[in-house]
Amino acid sequence: MGKLLLKPIDLCGRLNVAIRMAGGVPQFARLHGLKAQVVRDTQNLKSISADVTKTVGLVPVLRYPVRAQAGRLATVGEVQEKLNNFVAQHETQRAAAIVLGISEGSLSNIQNARRGFTPVLSALGFGLPVTRFVAMP
Repeated sequence: MGKLLLKPIDLCGRLNVAIRMAGGVPQFARLHGLKAQVVRDTQNLKSISADVTKTVGLVPVLRYPVRAQAGRLATVGEVQEKLNNFVAQHETQRAAAIVLGISEGSLSNIQNARRGFTPVLSALGFGLPVTRFVAMP
């Protein structure tokens, strides 16, 4: 089994404790060489800074909800594998792109990690990505 995935509320809990121990957001930010606004934005989940999450021992990761299995989140590798299998089933990249409703160039860029999965997620049975966290090794 993979690493335990923590939800954004777990990040908030750890961060709030660390901020309290430091004496407030400005002191926490100064202690870790961060901008106070970046800390506040992460604390409020407006935009999550990898630098802030690192200070509390977490790393943000993207996961993709599997529509057919409630509660299951797929890794980037699983999405990539499903996309590659989809293309293989359609014999050519051009045929797969037509079924997906995108250009062959876009599909190539997605397969080669030069573009995100968003245009093909629905057709592959995945939802939009969600951010989870894993503890740093």
